[in-house]
Amino acid sequence: MKTWLIIVSVVAVLLAVSTGVGFWMSRDAKAELASTEAELASTKAELTSTKAELASTEAELTEIEEVYPPGYFSSSTTLQNWLADDNISDRSSVDAVLWYANAQELQQRALEDGYIINAYIWDNLDGTYSVYCDAVTEDNSLYWWDPETDDIYYELDVKHF
Repeated sequence: MKTWLIIVSVVAVLLAVSTGVGFWMSRDAKAELASTEAELASTKAELTSTKAELASTEAELTEIEEVYPPGYFSSSTTLQNWLADDNISDRSSVDAVLWYANAQELQQRALEDGYIINAYIWDNLDGTYSVYCDAVTEDNSLYWWDPETDDIYYELDVKHF
């Protein structure tokens, strides 16, 4: 009977120890699960932020692709309408420096809208200067104008150069 009591006692101790170990292992697993869930929540938040940034970047790219690479106006009518919509011609210049600055600003605005315009200042060799802009249309026609007006003038067909 004493042997039997010893065997039962050993079994009881082993059960107690194994239950305790199982309890600690269970607690560690729960802690790891909680840590993994927190990491998952953080990753999901980062993914949401990244998706928002991607959408913003794609929208910005779409805007850039609308004007890049810059090119010719599709027609003289498109050029005339674009000039009419711009307000540079509403300004008057008191000297050639401001006149040319307006031409350069018009050139910059055209570039931002996806068009190529050239701006020139010409020394008339008599103490005066002339400022003009020009642009080519898709049919290879070259037009020029004073940046203080919206009146365009046909110059030549550039494909014959």
